[in-house]
Amino acid sequence: MRAVQVGLMVGASVLALGLAAPAGAQTAGGAQNDTAVSEVVVTGVRESLRSAQAIKRSADQIVDSVQAQDIGKLPDANTTEALQRITGVQIQRRYGEGATDFDHRTQPAVTVRGLTQVQNFLDGRAVYSASGGRAFDLEGVPPELLSGIDVYKNAPANIIEGGVGGAVNLRTRKPFDSAGRVLSATVRGNYYDRVGKDGGSISGLYSNRWDTSAGEMGFLINAVLSKSHYRQDGLLAGPFDTVPAGSIANAPANAQVPYGFEIYDDTGDRKRLGIATAFQWKPSDDLLLTAQYQRTKYWFNRTGAYYYDYNNRSNVRNAAGAVTSYGTDPLPGAAFTFNDEGYATKGALRNQTFETGRYDQQLWSQSQNFTLNAAWRVSDRLKANFDAQYLKSYYNADRNGHVLSLYTQSGQTGLTTPHKTIVDFDLTGKYPRFEVRDPTLLSDPANYTTPYVADSLQRNDAETYALTGDFEYDFEGGFFDKLRGGARYSDNNIDLRGTWHGVCITSLGADPNCSAPAGTPLVPLSAHPQLAMKGPSKDWFDGNTVKGGLLYPAFPAGDGVWAQTKALYALLGATTKDSFAPGDLNSQTEKTYTGWAVADYDTEIGGVAVDGGIGVRVIKTQATSKGTQFNADGTSKAIDVDNSYTRVLPSFNLRAKLTDSLQARLAYSKGLARPNFDQLSTNLTLNNPNQVNPVTGHPSASSGNPTLHPIESDNYDLTAEWYFSSTGSLTAGAFYKKVDGFLAGGTVTGSYNGVVYDVGTVVNSGKGTVKGIELGYQQFFDFLPGLLSGLGLQANYTYVDSSVSNPFATAGSSIPTQVPLEKLSKNSYNLVGLYEKGPVSARVAYNWRSAYLDQTTGSGANGIPQYAKPYASLDASISYDVNDHVAVSFDAVNINNRMNVLYIGTPAAPLQYQLNDRRYGFAVRVTY
Repeated sequence: MRAVQVGLMVGASVLALGLAAPAGAQTAGGAQNDTAVSEVVVTGVRESLRSAQAIKRSADQIVDSVQAQDIGKLPDANTTEALQRITGVQIQRRYGEGATDFDHRTQPAVTVRGLTQVQNFLDGRAVYSASGGRAFDLEGVPPELLSGIDVYKNAPANIIEGGVGGAVNLRTRKPFDSAGRVLSATVRGNYYDRVGKDGGSISGLYSNRWDTSAGEMGFLINAVLSKSHYRQDGLLAGPFDTVPAGSIANAPANAQVPYGFEIYDDTGDRKRLGIATAFQWKPSDDLLLTAQYQRTKYWFNRTGAYYYDYNNRSNVRNAAGAVTSYGTDPLPGAAFTFNDEGYATKGALRNQTFETGRYDQQLWSQSQNFTLNAAWRVSDRLKANFDAQYLKSYYNADRNGHVLSLYTQSGQTGLTTPHKTIVDFDLTGKYPRFEVRDPTLLSDPANYTTPYVADSLQRNDAETYALTGDFEYDFEGGFFDKLRGGARYSDNNIDLRGTWHGVCITSLGADPNCSAPAGTPLVPLSAHPQLAMKGPSKDWFDGNTVKGGLLYPAFPAGDGVWAQTKALYALLGATTKDSFAPGDLNSQTEKTYTGWAVADYDTEIGGVAVDGGIGVRVIKTQATSKGTQFNADGTSKAIDVDNSYTRVLPSFNLRAKLTDSLQARLAYSKGLARPNFDQLSTNLTLNNPNQVNPVTGHPSASSGNPTLHPIESDNYDLTAEWYFSSTGSLTAGAFYKKVDGFLAGGTVTGSYNGVVYDVGTVVNSGKGTVKGIELGYQQFFDFLPGLLSGLGLQANYTYVDSSVSNPFATAGSSIPTQVPLEKLSKNSYNLVGLYEKGPVSARVAYNWRSAYLDQTTGSGANGIPQYAKPYASLDASISYDVNDHVAVSFDAVNINNRMNVLYIGTPAAPLQYQLNDRRYGFAVRVTY
């Protein structure tokens, strides 16, 4: 038999028995209650669309899915990117893939309907990484490990709480999902054009089931190992500010000129290891036991080389906002051009001084998930499900910093340095560019010093124990046809450990306090010439800027980032911080006690069949955060802060089957998302009690906030769904979310040592609304003649409008008081052209999203929001079945080589331009 699509549906074989699926997976499971499923045979793209549509159509709630086209073949480069094809889902791209920024690992790369607070499941069970956030590290999960992904938009009471945006369930395979033996292996090679390196992956799956005297048994193992590379080229301009009147001939009123220019030259690699095993035993027709183990390990190595203006200047304004001193410095007599809003697009700047920094980062993380499930049919009307889970994770990172400067003395500014230059810039063409008038200035080692080095360690651990017991009872007739309920207990423990340590280097020696007097000579690079390397990378920014070359910092040889860092410190007479002090540590425990119940109804109103569920979920959370209180007199003491709260989350779902192919849904639920663990940490620093705020009369302090409460939302959905064939549908939906408790910086009062302090911390303060529509269409055009009948199309569109309070707004300022949600485009769509006929399958996917708020306060922009311009990506793939057992495929990612652009306030004020690799891949898959 040809390749078998195993695991298309959560717990398919369990549901074929009429038994309950694991807690949290029941939404997808609900899709299968109408039809027993013993095997699902792959027919490629068409089958993946059919099975995803079947889940959406039959589910007892609003859910969308992405299905693997074949074993080891989710349709995108990584797990995060596969999610962008679903309506209402948007992703961030970092370092050439769908990913989050290294320095913001607790901020997920995935948003559902604009909200990053998304619950993550692995086979229906709650999972998270040890980064300090609440999300699982989706980019670290090899896509070859998955059979599909489900996104729940409006979760009912039987779904584990934790997301106000929604929930994402990653599905692996189980042996009873297929009829017999499955053996598959895939070898893939990739090429990344900007960095000019090869990568690839190897994956394999074995699954089988046997009849024995003790009952039917099945075993599956799936393993993946992959490596990828990237290069990310970035050019930065600005920020822009006002220039002195008359300094530029024919300049518009309030002309805006950038302070300077920078480049980011980012390279690195990723490795992923994934293992999933499952054992199933069916000792009788009424009992099914399933044991699973999943392990994902992720390595990320990054070399971030930066060359940036370091002029130490800015325009100074008085209380009325008028400029009293100008830091912008256009070259007198230079030819400038401006756009319609008065921002310079060409020109020259004088007195430009540069520094170059190198920040290497090495991350390695792992999650292991051990689970045991028992699905028991107690009687014809009563079913029970018992589930145990142990999740263990670690998250480790080594980081460093190394700076070379054109300054020669401590305390210098761009106005006094001997290494000043003129910069010419042009932002008008396809590629922005800038050049210095004296190229040898940047490439001559004799001009540089070594003023600063830094080091950082992170070692986090987390573990979860969870026990779940659920039941399902069928009534005989009546309005309510089924009662479902259950209880769950979880015990989460996380230890956060992190350092940051910097050292200034001058002729007086290494100084962690950076206390050398202004004018102290810095150490010239000539003392250690091996600490520099030539830059930028080959054909950086396609060879359009900084063509005269420059220098980046270099590190001595060593096995890994930390060894190189220690060698650098030893060379400069400094010492790394190798251990964790009390202020670097935080330990948290979090226990949850949950009970839920859903009454399913099935009736007829006015000749229309109506079904759905009315439910409630009650959760009690008890948390403790352990840290240290640091007093102003240098003493300290350990502190424990407890936090407890109970929430009631009702839900309601209704489905009206208007015809055999047309149905509508109405849904309401209340959701919650707990704050990230790093926000709940407590290390309290009390400042001098004798220095008080004249307004409040209190001294100041700073701390995390372990007493934060969850973000809460009321979620409303209305959909219409027309299923005109097994792979054809047209769907529409409208949604509205009212969210309360967004987190922002704020001040609370607290009494310590008999003194009341103003404590700067994180508080629940923000409210907001999110509303929008979703449209989806898919179809294979079987009615077309001949080869054209293999054509198909997927298309979806999402409109989301959001408004939340701006924590950075102040009375009387120009900063907006209401802003959209960060990372949320108001408009986005996917167009996917499909072809499947005979041995050929092909796919061309175009993803577009409109401009969005990237950061509420922009880089160096005095509180003005930072936005991203519209972005589009084009991917394609084609595969050919050589015979029943062998298939070959080719794919390409980022074909259009689209440039990412950030801007401050207005598109007329660009901040950053970014280019990433194109990826080309070739794979051979063998299946028996």
